[in-house]
Amino acid sequence: MKFPALRYEAEAFQLGKERIMGRQSAGDAFLRAIAMVAGDDVVHGYGPNPASLASFTESLGRHAAGIRADWVQISDMARLAQIGGVHFPDPSLGQAARARLAAGPAAYSITGITHTISSQNAMGMLADLPVAPVMPWDALICTSGAVKSSTVRILEAQEEYLSWRMGLHAPPPRPALPVIPLGVHGTDFVFSAQERAAARSGLGLGAQETAFLFLGRLSFHAKAHPFAMYVALEAVARKTGQPIVLIQCGWFANTFIEDAFKQGAATWAPSVRHVWLDGRKADLRASAWAASDVFLSLPDNIQETFGLTPLEAMAAGLPVIVTDWDGYRETVPDGEVGFRIPTTAPQSPVGDDYAVHHAVGTQTYDQYIGLAASHISVDLAALEEAVTRLVLDEGLRHSLGAAGRRVVASRFDWSVVIRSYHDLWVELAAMRHAAGVALGAGAPRTAADRLGPFDLFANYPTTHLGEATALYLRPSGPDLARVLADPLFALSRLDGADALLVGPLLKALGERPGIQMGALGRALGVATEKVVFIISRLIKMGIVMVAGA
Repeated sequence: MKFPALRYEAEAFQLGKERIMGRQSAGDAFLRAIAMVAGDDVVHGYGPNPASLASFTESLGRHAAGIRADWVQISDMARLAQIGGVHFPDPSLGQAARARLAAGPAAYSITGITHTISSQNAMGMLADLPVAPVMPWDALICTSGAVKSSTVRILEAQEEYLSWRMGLHAPPPRPALPVIPLGVHGTDFVFSAQERAAARSGLGLGAQETAFLFLGRLSFHAKAHPFAMYVALEAVARKTGQPIVLIQCGWFANTFIEDAFKQGAATWAPSVRHVWLDGRKADLRASAWAASDVFLSLPDNIQETFGLTPLEAMAAGLPVIVTDWDGYRETVPDGEVGFRIPTTAPQSPVGDDYAVHHAVGTQTYDQYIGLAASHISVDLAALEEAVTRLVLDEGLRHSLGAAGRRVVASRFDWSVVIRSYHDLWVELAAMRHAAGVALGAGAPRTAADRLGPFDLFANYPTTHLGEATALYLRPSGPDLARVLADPLFALSRLDGADALLVGPLLKALGERPGIQMGALGRALGVATEKVVFIISRLIKMGIVMVAGA
């Protein structure tokens, strides 16, 4: 197995025109990395709609000419077993593992990835893992050690609950939780001196102005509150007398947030020149990267888990100033490529009420994460010191920027990161082959919430069809072709091999009235289960009847 099948929905992998989310950027870049290393291998898309193959092929083809793509229908467990695995762009391993039971828990590996885990939906997916039939040869890829810690905390809390509720003394198997960072395609962020000069000219930046860049979603409640950024830049502009420009390249969810950002900029940083760019436009994003001197990103929100933009900034050769927060802590070596600014947050039980109100619906998700962020702060003194150093020392800016490029090339370029994915898939496959049969022995063939209708509702009918059921052609029954043409029986029609069996079955019934279901199957070399499947529909149509009917 080189690659698993990739669960694909265009929304998760294609950059939107009105909104660009981090998971979309990550998904698009991941698909590009797969396309670049696929070579002659077929890349399999996976999902409920075969029509998505066209979009999947187009998405891959944007990144590599001649890519070969195929589609695996979401119910085709046998095909997934041949491929060896399926990868999801989210943490939804639980539902996928329940579906896999039909093929056996060791049929293939399931992997997923964390992005934001603060939403109820994401937390629910994680809390589901201890009660779902996930196996040690499955994996939830954590993009940072920080988000892994939070994921483990959810798993521990659920395991504690199961111990209390069911008396479990040993926690159920967990999936592997490898830490693999997101990556960037570093060559996208290399600009010549001429391109940088043109970008600065295009944005009206003077030679003496130091341009700080924030690039990303512009949201004070769900991403990064701009107050610390504004007051630090203002303080340094006044203290040093140096001209400072702040470029904010992103998008606003609504006019209220836009007005708040722009009014805040005028109020708290009047000495700073402000440039606003629509970050949904690729050409403006490129201009922002090329024109800037320093990248500044200060997330203070629980919705953040990793943070791609500092890596993009480092690839662009910019020194970075970021908060010491979540995945930023692991991608930005402090003092080597820029500076990490300390953050402060309270501990539980502060904020526990927010979770309760959000769970029962008296707070929206935006209110929940916004209220949590209202307690999280950035060290303003440390921030001001870092900004001052980079404003006054052009040489330091260049040396830190060059170091950032080296860090990205060695650790975070997709050409490096994709190998970690591949190594993980190979390791899981080996584990599954070595231990899968033993660990999967005795596993149910379906999950409790996926029981078949004639299992779950077995007590509803008067009688059941089975091996000993005697069958007859119904005297004066309707014409089969006429029944099949009636829209009332649109769901009862038989296709393919099933349709081909109808004639032999009816012929046998005409020749041997009262033949039992099992004997009929043996006479035609067909499993009883298949005979029941077809005959039950013919009974519905009034063509066949059972003894006593």
